[in-house]
Amino acid sequence: MAEAARREGFTGKLAIHPDQVAVINAAFTPSSDDIAHAEAIVAAFEAQPDAGVLSVDGKMVDRPHLVQARRVLERSR
Repeated sequence: MAEAARREGFTGKLAIHPDQVAVINAAFTPSSDDIAHAEAIVAAFEAQPDAGVLSVDGKMVDRPHLVQARRVLERSR
């Protein structure tokens, strides 16, 4: 359930039992791959600040991706 909530854009979930905390933290903590991808998006837009659309890892990214990448990096701190 926590993974599904994360995919839907939620950034956390309530726990009713302490045993749930580790599972919830694992689901909502960005992975090293998530962080690396977010860093690549931010770096690409920093290198070309006037660009509306860029290619990162062969995929098109635009401003909403940049906003999401910054959120991922904030959560990773």
